[in-house]
Amino acid sequence: MSIKELSPLEQLKASRNPLHVIEDIYKEAEEGIALSEEYIGLLKWYGMYPHINSEQTEDKKYFMKRIKIVDAKINLKQLEVLSKIGKEYAQGLVDFTTRQNVQFHYIQIKDLPTIFKLLESVELTSRMASGDGPRPIVTSPIAGIDPNEIYDTTDLVKEVDGYFDKNDDRFCNFSRKYKLSISGCAKHTASHEIQDLGFTAFKTEDDDILFDLTIAGGLAKSKQIATRANKYVKPEQVKDVAVACAEIFRDNGNRQNRNKARVRHLFNEWGLEKFITELESKLGYKLQDGFAEPKITSLENRNHFGIHKAKQENESFIGFATNSGRVAAEDLELISFVCNKYSAKGMALTGTQNFIIYGVKSDDAQALADEIDALGYPYNPSPFRARLQACTGKQFCKFGITETKEFAKTVVSQLEKNHPNFKENINIAISGCGNACSHPQISDIGFVGTKVRDENKNRVEGYEVILGGQLHGVNKSRFAHKTGIKITAKELPSFIGKLIESYNEDNLEQSSFKNYLNVVDLKENTL
Repeated sequence: MSIKELSPLEQLKASRNPLHVIEDIYKEAEEGIALSEEYIGLLKWYGMYPHINSEQTEDKKYFMKRIKIVDAKINLKQLEVLSKIGKEYAQGLVDFTTRQNVQFHYIQIKDLPTIFKLLESVELTSRMASGDGPRPIVTSPIAGIDPNEIYDTTDLVKEVDGYFDKNDDRFCNFSRKYKLSISGCAKHTASHEIQDLGFTAFKTEDDDILFDLTIAGGLAKSKQIATRANKYVKPEQVKDVAVACAEIFRDNGNRQNRNKARVRHLFNEWGLEKFITELESKLGYKLQDGFAEPKITSLENRNHFGIHKAKQENESFIGFATNSGRVAAEDLELISFVCNKYSAKGMALTGTQNFIIYGVKSDDAQALADEIDALGYPYNPSPFRARLQACTGKQFCKFGITETKEFAKTVVSQLEKNHPNFKENINIAISGCGNACSHPQISDIGFVGTKVRDENKNRVEGYEVILGGQLHGVNKSRFAHKTGIKITAKELPSFIGKLIESYNEDNLEQSSFKNYLNVVDLKENTL
């Protein structure tokens, strides 16, 4: 029977091993036939999208493929396979995402059987990495490793992810994506403030562990900081709450308007009281009241760069910076070689497109750090390289107006060269459009792609400038404000430089560059 003769649910169940439909999909693609909705749906369920550039032209030959990293950690065998896929099937490009996943481009249908087998050989998958369902869970990259963590959420993350995976027939057809974070990180690196549902661990005065529950956060054009549910969740309740909220969204999310099809829109329509009443009704029990927000780390301090002692005796972990999340597959292979050389245990991905090497013998930590640093991934990065994020951009995204990834690399290099003495922690984001995949709305300096006129009145790539974004718990978070300033892409590095110079000349009585950006009026202070 053809896959097209099956119902959507039967297609999904059949697609647990999708190789049986690859031949048909490949044949249609090669013949120039537009892929059917059924096939597109199956490919999305496996983390794949056709390459569509910003001119709305589809390249039927190439696809993007996203790999789900369940707990943010990649062991050495998996690292070898990912570098192999990048080198041999993705034209040497590997991207780390803000949801701690790996993304490949230039994937061809004909290579999928081999790629699936490679992934399966090291227990990796792309199932449920995309599509209208639960997305990979954001968590602490060093859960179970950091001696300062509040709670090791490794098992919880795997339990919740595993439940959605095993019950995919119940969670494969949401009105849109559903984003979770579950974290016990002492530095709150999971950014619960912008998740559909967030579980943030804290310790009570009696040394009990609870999770603060937040709901209805999100970015894109309908951005919103999450709301505290005023409820605390016990560790053994996390899965129940995650599943119940998923069911509420699945059954009540807006299916008529995709722009309104996120948890936050349903939450805003219902209000907190109704949402919690429905949640507790599904749970069959009341959650503990929790009206006080735990102490939360500010966004610019949510990092683990450098060499740190691990929980494990005589082991360390080391945080490194990429440049906008793009890593050459050859570099990934070399990093894998260095990790094997020193018998490290693996790599963990951060939510800021950077990475951590863990399970390193403490006696070898400095040597390993120096070798990876020499490859171009510093463990003591400049402020510009440490926290500059970039989305896919127009190279691979139909919404992209500007090129971002390679451009961001140039920006970082120029800033490091021109401002070597600048040391303050800041966040910079370059986004190809207003959908905010690189998080410009919560960055100190955000650049949102648009078209502008240059000095010769030609329409060229440019950016709208927004300033002063911040995550610092629900009560202190804020979105970046519009400045009314637009610049050409060419002007971007010098624009940041002039902001720094302006701050050095007159800080407007602010204690930090970060605070300065939230009060400076660019129209009055011509840069």
